[in-house]
Amino acid sequence: MAAAAKLQLLVRQPDTASILAGIPDLKESGLSRVPAKAAACSPDGTKLAAVTDASVDVYDLVGGKKVQVLQVNGTVLVDWSKTGAYITTAQRPSKGEDGQPAKNIKVWDVASGSLVLAVSVKSVNKESWPILQWGHGDEAVYHGVTNTVHHYKRAEGFKHPKKVPIKAVASFQPCPAAGKQLLAAFIPESKGQPAVATVMDCSGAAEPVTISRKSFYRATGASIMWNASSTACLFMVTCETDATNQSYYGESRLHYLPADPARADSACAVAMPKDGPVHDVQWSPAGDYFVVVAGFMPAKVILHDDKCKAVYDLGSGPYNTARWNPFGRFLAIAGFGNLPGDVVFYNKLNKGVCKQMGATRSGSAVTASWSPDGRHLLTATTAPRLRVDNNVRIFTYYGDKVCEQPFDILLEASWVQPPPGTSYEDRPPSPECISKATGSPSGAINGAAAAAGGSTAPAKATYRPPAMRSLQQHLQAGAAAINNGPTFSLAYDNSSKPGRITQTGKQLPPGADFVSKAAAKNAKKRANKKAKPGGEGCVDGQEDDEAQGGPSTSGSVGIDAAVAGLNQQMSSVDLGDADASDAAQKRIRALQKKLRQIQQLKDKRDKEGPGALECEQLQKIESEAAVTAEIQQLGGTL
Repeated sequence: MAAAAKLQLLVRQPDTASILAGIPDLKESGLSRVPAKAAACSPDGTKLAAVTDASVDVYDLVGGKKVQVLQVNGTVLVDWSKTGAYITTAQRPSKGEDGQPAKNIKVWDVASGSLVLAVSVKSVNKESWPILQWGHGDEAVYHGVTNTVHHYKRAEGFKHPKKVPIKAVASFQPCPAAGKQLLAAFIPESKGQPAVATVMDCSGAAEPVTISRKSFYRATGASIMWNASSTACLFMVTCETDATNQSYYGESRLHYLPADPARADSACAVAMPKDGPVHDVQWSPAGDYFVVVAGFMPAKVILHDDKCKAVYDLGSGPYNTARWNPFGRFLAIAGFGNLPGDVVFYNKLNKGVCKQMGATRSGSAVTASWSPDGRHLLTATTAPRLRVDNNVRIFTYYGDKVCEQPFDILLEASWVQPPPGTSYEDRPPSPECISKATGSPSGAINGAAAAAGGSTAPAKATYRPPAMRSLQQHLQAGAAAINNGPTFSLAYDNSSKPGRITQTGKQLPPGADFVSKAAAKNAKKRANKKAKPGGEGCVDGQEDDEAQGGPSTSGSVGIDAAVAGLNQQMSSVDLGDADASDAAQKRIRALQKKLRQIQQLKDKRDKEGPGALECEQLQKIESEAAVTAEIQQLGGTL
């Protein structure tokens, strides 16, 4: 409990903010009920920014004293930079004395209290906050304007921004890794043109270089998520309307883009396990896995690796939230909002295998977050989502509730990061605690206990002879049907069993559609018959009947012809050479198609001028010589 005693919470009530400490008995510590209409702790856990009507007050969390006052009135939102050296404040849009829009987004140096950057935006809301995006180590800050992203460098005093042209850019996110200047951007669908998700390298002095790019329709907004190592990026795109009319709230999809030019072809739409919206997506803090909660209730939970390969199925249930602990070892899957509040805890083992450690229920919870030590989960019931039964609850990583604190009105609750010099170790779960929580050494918990929020040990079954087991099962099933009625449930799907996802047969590239064996067999037969003289005269649907074991209109004549053709092909053609030849012909066709596209772009350039083309289109024209040379090398015709 020594490490747990150092944990602190920031709780905000109407017009006040406080720091609580001491698990299991939470008490006010250090700062108590300081005036605050909005509050945020610095990433290093040393300061608190409290918003008042006339200023933004900065408090020292160690000494509990006010150390800085930023003279900015009417602040509605506040945000810290990644190192805690700067504070960004937002005011409501207004006009200055000269009639021009006032600069309502301001960046302040916390140490000196001076204003270092000010820009104006037309709309300020929590959904798009923070508007300014900080790079690694506060080396730069990015601001999006019409068709351009401004890149301000700290070394230049945040003056004279570098302009990164991105036509119709709606949202963007710089990568979090050090030493990289990668930018992920989203361009919404407009005027019949598809939406675009792209990853660019902005390190050069010239225009940015596109690393990967993907276009798609039915996308008007996007949330961009980088992994910790900045090797891949996820775009969760949304559309206000659902083309299938299955959801009143529109539709959402997930796209994966690599940040490596050698893997640019791996950009794909993440395959969803079932129809329905994407509820939540979270990268592991280690950057090697991401978890997806998607589908109509009961939602499906799938774990993917950083190459976008599905590796583990965590089953289905009433879930819409996923949270990793700071070390990427423990994973909590929960269902909040209008769901009952079930929380299931997993331990991620090697190769993505997840083992359940425990389960609990936090009814009416709104938010959830892991503690800095990675051993406790905080859930909070806050207003205005719910104005009754506001509280905070703290659970262990195996589901035991260790603390609950009620509030009359609670607006916000979050963990305070540990101050410099305090570190926590990534420890595996305790076998004694898991065994105590689940009631069995194996650590498995039964479905009834998980649904009810308890951890009761399953009752030991009575021994029955093998000859009586089948009869007993039928009697139990009949009694359950009579007493309990139908077993259908929108919360749990008993047919969905968790386990490792294995790739059978030939592995397909990410995003490729699955083709059944029967469809592949029919396609191969059609190709063989077209290659033989008179092959075009075959009857449509004949191959389908043969593949499905149904009657064939050609009888034994068709079978003998197919066998003779197959024997002739096997005796005269080497399989390895055939595969190589098919691959070469496929590559030639792709290059010829690209050459035709280049010619169309050249015609457009000659007709409308170079300004009518995008940077990627001009780069494509420059690759004409390389494409032509490769076609000639493969023996194709231009």
